[in-house]
Amino acid sequence: MSEEGISSFFSEVMANEALRRRFGRAGEGFLANKRTFDRNVETILDFVNLPSKRDFRELKSRLDHLNGQLTNLNMKIDRMLAGAEVARAGTERPEASARPRPRKRTSKPASGEPGTPR
Repeated sequence: MSEEGISSFFSEVMANEALRRRFGRAGEGFLANKRTFDRNVETILDFVNLPSKRDFRELKSRLDHLNGQLTNLNMKIDRMLAGAEVARAGTERPEASARPRPRKRTSKPASGEPGTPR
């Protein structure tokens, strides 16, 4: 069947009110059966201690959350390390001023100045 044939079939089906109601009820019944089946499968998996799709989705959600937290912590640590490097660089002296300073010479007071022996 071509796409055009399928389209015309569904347009004719949707034009018939009674057929549309029957398809609606059949769809509702199918969804109810699927929910019951999924719940029963999940109960059996839980009974034999096997994870279900929902368990895997919950686990993935938790792992995604933890991964986001680790990324945030990584960024914070990187910022802290960068700040510490900047602070360390600001306290270090350049090489020219790192040389020891010569001692100040104490000059002998000239005669006649206070504090000189006479």
